[in-house]
Amino acid sequence: MDQDDGKGALLDRLGRDPGLCRTCEHLRLLASPRSVFVRCGLADSDPAFPRYPALPTLQCRGYCLQRPSAPR
Repeated sequence: MDQDDGKGALLDRLGRDPGLCRTCEHLRLLASPRSVFVRCGLADSDPAFPRYPALPTLQCRGYCLQRPSAPR
C-alpha cells in the first residue's frame, strides 16, 4: 500500500492486523486522538457488509485490491 496517502500511519496505530482490509479498495479509516477504526466502504451501499468488520479479516467477498495512487 502507498504510505504517502496517510493510511499507512493510521494502520500502524491499529491494535491488531486488519488482514485483507489493509490492501482493500473499500477501506475507510476513522481516527480519533486515541483510536483508529477500520470501516468498510461497501457497507454504505450494501447492508450485507458490516460497517466495522471483525479484524483480522481473512475472507471477504467484496475484497478489491487497492489501485496504486497516481504520482503527485
